[in-house]
Amino acid sequence: MMTIGFISSLNLWNAPRTGVSRLQSELATATKEIATGRFADIGATLGGGVAGAFGLRGQSAVLAALTQSNAAASSRLEASQSALKEIQTAAEATLNELLALPADQRAKTAGESGRSRLAALAGALNTSAGGQFVFGGTNSGTAPLTPYEGSPPSAAKQAVDAAFTAFFTFAPGSPAASAITPTQIEGFIDGLLADTFTQANWSGTWSAASNRTIDSKISLTETVTTSVSANAEPFRQLGMAYVIAAGLGLSDLRADTQQAATSKVMDLLGQATRSLTTMRADLGRAQSQIGDANARMAKQTALLTGQIRDLESVDPAEAKSRVDAITTQMQMSYGLTAQLRSLSLINFIS
Repeated sequence: MMTIGFISSLNLWNAPRTGVSRLQSELATATKEIATGRFADIGATLGGGVAGAFGLRGQSAVLAALTQSNAAASSRLEASQSALKEIQTAAEATLNELLALPADQRAKTAGESGRSRLAALAGALNTSAGGQFVFGGTNSGTAPLTPYEGSPPSAAKQAVDAAFTAFFTFAPGSPAASAITPTQIEGFIDGLLADTFTQANWSGTWSAASNRTIDSKISLTETVTTSVSANAEPFRQLGMAYVIAAGLGLSDLRADTQQAATSKVMDLLGQATRSLTTMRADLGRAQSQIGDANARMAKQTALLTGQIRDLESVDPAEAKSRVDAITTQMQMSYGLTAQLRSLSLINFIS
C-alpha cells in the first residue's frame, strides 16, 4: 500500500528552529562553565558524588571562618601588647626615677608623676580594637576604667578618701596628717587601702571589666586565651601604687612617714612590672600559636581547594570546543531557515 506524504513549507521553516532553544540552553551552560571554571550544574554532573563535593566545601568554609576569627584575635592581641608595653614602660620609669633619688626626695617626685601615671593607666586599659575594649574581658563593649580624677569624683576616689578618713578620722591633705607615723601609714596601706584594691572591690569601684577573659578557638583542635582583663592583679597593684603616690597627700606627711609610703610604692611597682612581663609572655605565646594555626589551616585549605577543583572543574579547552560547535550549529540553523523562507511556488510558475 502506498502512503502519500505531504510536504509543507511551514514545516520546513519550523524544522530548523525546533532545536534552537536546546542549542541556546547548551550554549549558556558552556559559556557559564568557561566563565566560572566549574560545572554549571554540579548535582547533575556529579550525581552521587555531589555529597563529597559539598562536604569538602563545608570543611573549607569552617577553616575560612576560623582564619577570619583568628584575624580579629590577632588584632586584639596586638592592641593588648602595645598597651601593656606602654603600661610596663611607665611603671619601670617611675620605679627607676624613685630608685635614683635619695629616700627623703622620693615623695615629691612620686606625687608629681603619680597623678599623670594614674591617668595614663586608665587610658591604656581603655584601649580598643575593632570597636571592642581589649581589656574588658567578655564585657568588651564597655570601657573598663573611669578616670580616677574628675568632677564629680569617681567612685574609686571616693572609696580611697573614705578609707583614709575611716582610718585616720580626717581627710587626705588635712593639717592633722603631719602627725601620721610610719607605722600608721603602713597599717593603713596594708589594711583598709589594700582592701579597696581587692578584685571584688576593684570591680565595684574602679572597673567595669569582666573577670572572665576571652578564649578563642584558633583551629579545629586548639583554644587559647586571647585577652587580659583590666581586673588582673598587676593593674590593681599599679593603681594602688599611683594612688599612694598621688592620692594620699604625701607632701603633708613627715619625712619618715613619706619614706615608708614611697617604699610601699616601689614594692608595688616592682611586683607589677614582673607580673606584666609574665602577662606579655603569655599573650606572645598565644600570638605564636595563632600564627602556627593559620599556617596549618592555609595548607589544609589549599589541599581542600585542590580536591574540590578535581571534582568540580571543567576542561576549558573542551568547553570552548563545545561553544564553537554549538555556535556553528546555530549559525547553520539560522542560515537554513533563511533559505527555506525564500522558497516559494511562485518562483517556479512560468
